[in-house]
Amino acid sequence: MSLSTVRLHQLLVAAAFLVPCVVLVGAAWWNRGEVLREQESAVVRTAAVMHEHASKVLDTAELAMDRVDDYVFDRTWSQIAAAATGGFLSTLKAPLAQATAVWVVDPRGVVRASSRDGDVGSDLSGRDVFSVHRVRDIGIYVSPAAQEAAQEGGTERQATFMVSRRRSTDDGRFDGVIVIALGTEYFARFYAEIAAPTAHLAMLLRADGAVLVREPPARPADARLPAGDPLMRGIHARPQGGATSGVPAGGPERLYAWRRVGDYPVQVAFSVETSVALDRWYDNLRVYGLVATVSALTLVLMAWLALARARAEQEALANLKREHAQRLAAENQLRQSQKMEAVGQLTGGIAHDFNNLLAVITGSLEVLQRRLARGDTDVGRFINGALDGTDRAAKLTHRLLAFARQQPLEPRPTDANRLITGMVDLLRRTLGETVTVETRLMAAPPPVFVDQNQLENAVLNLAVNARDAMPGGGRLTLATEAATLGDGRPAVAVTVRDTGTGMPPEVVARAFEPFFTTKPQGRGTGLGLSQVYGFVTQSGGTVRIDSRPGEGTAIVLVLPASPDGPPDDADARARRTAPLPERQDRTVLVVEDDAMVRSASAETIGELGYRTLTAPDGAAALACLDRNRDVAVLFTDVVMPGLDGPALAAEARRRRPDLRVVFATGHPRDDAQEGPQPAPGETVLRKPFTIEALAEALETGGRVEAPA
Repeated sequence: MSLSTVRLHQLLVAAAFLVPCVVLVGAAWWNRGEVLREQESAVVRTAAVMHEHASKVLDTAELAMDRVDDYVFDRTWSQIAAAATGGFLSTLKAPLAQATAVWVVDPRGVVRASSRDGDVGSDLSGRDVFSVHRVRDIGIYVSPAAQEAAQEGGTERQATFMVSRRRSTDDGRFDGVIVIALGTEYFARFYAEIAAPTAHLAMLLRADGAVLVREPPARPADARLPAGDPLMRGIHARPQGGATSGVPAGGPERLYAWRRVGDYPVQVAFSVETSVALDRWYDNLRVYGLVATVSALTLVLMAWLALARARAEQEALANLKREHAQRLAAENQLRQSQKMEAVGQLTGGIAHDFNNLLAVITGSLEVLQRRLARGDTDVGRFINGALDGTDRAAKLTHRLLAFARQQPLEPRPTDANRLITGMVDLLRRTLGETVTVETRLMAAPPPVFVDQNQLENAVLNLAVNARDAMPGGGRLTLATEAATLGDGRPAVAVTVRDTGTGMPPEVVARAFEPFFTTKPQGRGTGLGLSQVYGFVTQSGGTVRIDSRPGEGTAIVLVLPASPDGPPDDADARARRTAPLPERQDRTVLVVEDDAMVRSASAETIGELGYRTLTAPDGAAALACLDRNRDVAVLFTDVVMPGLDGPALAAEARRRRPDLRVVFATGHPRDDAQEGPQPAPGETVLRKPFTIEALAEALETGGRVEAPA
């Protein structure tokens, strides 16, 4: 028994020595792997931060290129070379800390406009930032980094790389490039801040290994990584991003992480030497040596400290992610508000230009109708003019004006059942054989007070969206039922329901936003539902979406009811086709700076029996008035270069007090906005106008609006 006790103690002594040694070796080996994995995770996280930063910088540069392209669009090169363009580029560059210069380069490679005066006239024809765009559109191109020449009065040369994009004419021909030079120091400072104080290597590089930014900086000979470098092998194997380790030529083993920056031809990469992690491991070994000699309490305490440390790191990472999400949400909100502001600023101007085209369409078609009625077949030019104007203007004008809440709607009592029934055949032809169109209409609904054409467009728009949501076919149901608005007024609910894929809640929440679309690029503008929302809201109604994924979608338009019955369509048609009296003894002077609108207006007025004279601007109109004393009516556009319509009318009536004036304007109807205020003997006619409205305007001196 004594021998057994001694042997047992010997075994316990051996075990007391061997077990801690085995545990220490096992723990040390496990800890080595953990340290390397943690270091790799830290490298990956740093690369992700670098990726986010580079994405925002390049996205900002691309947005700046869009603004430059919009600014120089439709300008001649002599206009682009003007000082105003340079001032615009300087203003655009000022808030961009990362940009050193913004250039507009013509098709010969000459810098025609720059944010820096000294760059104008520079020849880039031999530079890759220009030449790569000649043959085809390759999107965004990033040039290798180079030392930028010192500016006048400066002594330092700054390293930059250039981002360029091709400009093309409407027919696809090469029309020069837009170039933004980005300073490498801007990136290097950021990389130094996020990586400090760890010894590191942070790079922004191209797929061919050309290093754009390196922190810390290196010799010029290290401006390109060889194909055999571990980082380049990793990028070629996984271009979108990843992590690896390897031994570069002439250096120690390193941990690498890289990510491609969006769709741009550049990568961000971050690496540290493996020895950095191993140094931490050696420190841990010393700690484990102490742990092997202390009691279980010490082991429990250290485990608790390790857990607390992990929880603190997890909480810090969660806070970082939350702050990142909040920043993205704020940026998205700002971007959306800027987009809404831009659309609001553009809508009125676009509507004015397109309404000029609609004036041509209306005049051409009505002259065509009247000439055909009397047997005149020489009407080809009127057909061509109407088709061309329709193709260029109608759809986009209606959508933009409805969204901008500036469209002059012409509401009248409308039978919703009759409108839907009349559209069924059109919808069946439009949607194809795979979609069954059904109607569920209430008996004798009250008329709704809306613009009939806009309601037809809204139903057609929703039907086409429903077809796209039923790629394998399905059923489209159009229904009407009694409803009430929020204030208790009677209404009619027009429902467009499909059996398609449906929408998740996050899509439903954004469905009415302008330019929001779930369709592939090139398949939708994102204006369809926003146009419907704008029309219904402007008409005093409401619209809602009932949809769930896999259960189809129902869009309900609640439209206010009209207390009056629908108008007599036969009487309206009779009024539109009633013959107009001859006015051979009166002369009308047509003043319009747009040649196409001027010609169409003169033809339409001539069709009414008037003699016509034309003038392209206010000065020519006054000269024509002085030469032709028989001019009885001045028919003038409102917005013209030089002498505008109201100023022309005032001067003309000063010379000829008996002269009557008709203003033709394409601006939306809004009495509170600036516009011509008619005096006695003056008339305001809105474009596009019918021939009857034109006749009434030429005959009367009060304000006349285009009839329904």
